[in-house]
Amino acid sequence: MRAWVWEGKDKIRLDRGYPDPVARPGWVVIKVRVAGVCSTDVSIIRGRFGAWTPPGVLCHEICGEVVELGAGAKGVKAGDRVVVETSVGCGICVKCRTGSKHLCPEAGEIGFPPFDGGYAEYVAVPDNCCRKMPDSMTDEQGAILEASICPFGAIYRNPPPMGATVLVQGVGVAGLSFIQAVKCYGAKKVIAAGRNLSRLGDAKHFGADVVVNVKEQDLEKVVRDETDGIGVDLSIDAAGAAATFANAVKLCASGGVVNLYGIPSAGTKMELPTDEVIFRQLTVRGGTNNELAWVPLMELIAQGKFNNADMVTHRFGFEDLPAAIDLVDKHPDGLIKAVICG
Repeated sequence: MRAWVWEGKDKIRLDRGYPDPVARPGWVVIKVRVAGVCSTDVSIIRGRFGAWTPPGVLCHEICGEVVELGAGAKGVKAGDRVVVETSVGCGICVKCRTGSKHLCPEAGEIGFPPFDGGYAEYVAVPDNCCRKMPDSMTDEQGAILEASICPFGAIYRNPPPMGATVLVQGVGVAGLSFIQAVKCYGAKKVIAAGRNLSRLGDAKHFGADVVVNVKEQDLEKVVRDETDGIGVDLSIDAAGAAATFANAVKLCASGGVVNLYGIPSAGTKMELPTDEVIFRQLTVRGGTNNELAWVPLMELIAQGKFNNADMVTHRFGFEDLPAAIDLVDKHPDGLIKAVICG
């Protein structure tokens, strides 16, 4: 089969004779229909992120069709259209048995060595990583579901109170997903903050009530004005910069929740104001995956309550992956998500 093999910094090679995946016991083989291009993959290829050792086939945003089942595989059948939930756990530890297999001590992930991912014609995954898609969802929507699952999963795990006011700093895919997630759970007002006018326009399109250009506006003043001086009930940092981290704490109401999601660049110094957290009784949370949130998110998409269709802005053929990588690396205005089709 054809597969794009990551071989090191700035090295990906199209292999037209890559070994077909094997449907080992409890696993299934999927024919990849659409794959999403994640900025994490780009950072790995560019040598900016990750401790994985090449070679391997990257891509953890995968929609496809089940074509082969290994012995004992269950829950799906040949012909099922599925999204791949990518965490691979041991299956027996307490984390795996309580819906947190991404926290398993032996956890790995499809699309990160040693597990091959979706930049290939076929991929093998455990049967418990398959989530059958509603008929109304497109392959493209399925492929980029993973890009929204971490933000949505954080909110699914700890939803804000009904009628909450929420601040979201960062208006990339994660920020846009947080905006929609808190709206789904009854947030009354969402304030989105960023530095790019085009992406602030995206934030408005995906449901933000107030958008703040931090290059031109005083974020603290806007938040205080919008909350009668109290601050927000839920303060989300989807950017991961020192300034956004500081603002996330400062602009949270006493007794509120700070949700950290954006990953700081290497060398970025983040200082937690411990006294403020203690005396204002703030709850500070981190969040990544949530295997229990995939089906609820697909149901919301099928019901038209969460819009990820409009996030797909760029499409590439399978053999054009290098061009897609370059585009995502440059991240021009107008780009939200790029996908690889066929």
